Amino acid sequence: MKQYKVLLFFLSVFLILCAIWFVYPSKGVQVGDLKLRFPSYQGYLADLQDSTVDVNVDSVLLAVQKSYEMVEGSTDTLRYYYDYITSNPNRICLPEDDYTFFDSLFVEMAAAAGSGRTVRILHYGDSQLEMDRISAVLRQDLQERFGGSGPGMVPMIQRIPTVSLSQNASGSLTRYAMVGDSLTRKASHKRYGPLTQFTDVSGNGTFTFTRTKNRYSQELVKSISKVSVLLGQNSAGFEMALKCDTLPVRKTVIDSAKAEVSMVTWELPCDVEKGTISFSGNAEIYGIMLDGKGGVTVDNVALRGCAGFIFSSINRQVMKESFAKTDTRLIILQFGGNAMPGMASKKAISSYVRKIVMQFDYFKEVAPQARLMFIGPADMCKSEDGNLITWPLLPQLNDSLKVNCLKNGVAYWDTFNVMGGPGSMRKWVSHNPALAGPDHIHFTHKGALEIGNALAKSFILYHDFYKLRQELSDEAVGIYLRDLRDSLNPRPAVPDTLTKTEL
Repeated sequence: MKQYKVLLFFLSVFLILCAIWFVYPSKGVQVGDLKLRFPSYQGYLADLQDSTVDVNVDSVLLAVQKSYEMVEGSTDTLRYYYDYITSNPNRICLPEDDYTFFDSLFVEMAAAAGSGRTVRILHYGDSQLEMDRISAVLRQDLQERFGGSGPGMVPMIQRIPTVSLSQNASGSLTRYAMVGDSLTRKASHKRYGPLTQFTDVSGNGTFTFTRTKNRYSQELVKSISKVSVLLGQNSAGFEMALKCDTLPVRKTVIDSAKAEVSMVTWELPCDVEKGTISFSGNAEIYGIMLDGKGGVTVDNVALRGCAGFIFSSINRQVMKESFAKTDTRLIILQFGGNAMPGMASKKAISSYVRKIVMQFDYFKEVAPQARLMFIGPADMCKSEDGNLITWPLLPQLNDSLKVNCLKNGVAYWDTFNVMGGPGSMRKWVSHNPALAGPDHIHFTHKGALEIGNALAKSFILYHDFYKLRQELSDEAVGIYLRDLRDSLNPRPAVPDTLTKTEL
């Protein structure tokens, strides 16, 4: 065939496709039970008008960073904190804008390093937290400020590797977990403990940990000088022995059988690179804590596929004893993404939020000493008519979660809007370097670093304000902020008994 005929053939095909492109319905053509789709001119115009093109990730991240900084040249520090507490879109939102919400936590965290205690923050979430993402960054930033080190509490058997620790277990061990596939063993007694899983030791077993060498790990996670075991249902004479590097073996025997939760701790004279705990007897191991001398840690609990309303079915007594013994002072829940695909109406959103509120009631009962915080779902995309769009009900779910968290005394951090709002996930995926994966759901390590740093900065700003209030008269601060509020929002006179929670 001559070359010009080949050219004419391709031009003809191109023109036919262009004609179809112009006239083909953007929603496709239904043929029986089959829907035929083809790129359309209308769809092309819709993409051109897509508001997500305005989501510039670098600009969003820069704006988030700047929102945590005081305006250069500003001298009114209290006005800066007032604006932050009441209107900064990237802040941790507090119930009733009560700036004292975290004060009791700050008192404990500030005193921990000097006393050798480890104050724990338990970070529950879905697969966004796998491999210690987000939690690791928050832990590093808080340990830099309040002291502490190590990766925190880990299960004896870890199914999904983490960047923060190398570990393995062997022996007569059986793992039971609330969340998992069809092969995951379930316990009828519901004594899962704070990690929502436990390992049953029946005879002899070992747990070995090694300092991480992963390039994504944070620095302070590598320093381990205190090892603890959280256990229950132990037999009489249950024996544990810890061998670390070249240090002498440390052995502990629990003479009597105990049904309640126990915690055994070994203080080490230096940081260790590797250690092995040998177990002999019968017991349920709820967690192993690898910490520093004293300070703060963040325990990462990643629950793949979980929507966040499983906790209230865990044995209350075990949880209450565990939280008390481990000195858990803040519980963070980060869920919503796994529930989104199953939501088709506002009624479904209301049903889900009610289940989440039930978890708040549960945690207030089993951990009355702990503050609660909820981290909302990130933006996520679905394919509709060949286009990737934000799940239509996601903004409503985010708003409903925020309103109900604050109404029930739970702080809220809005990941969705910190990212840039609707359509932002597409831009996080296409960003160079990629900040989210090709599934348009999960953050990459770099994206998790951005989210973790923003969360930590928001939390630390409240601590900065707390320290400032310790230097000033707390009463004077309250009066100033009240007067500032009234000057910005004139309203009928209020009693002089106005409290700081009424800001």
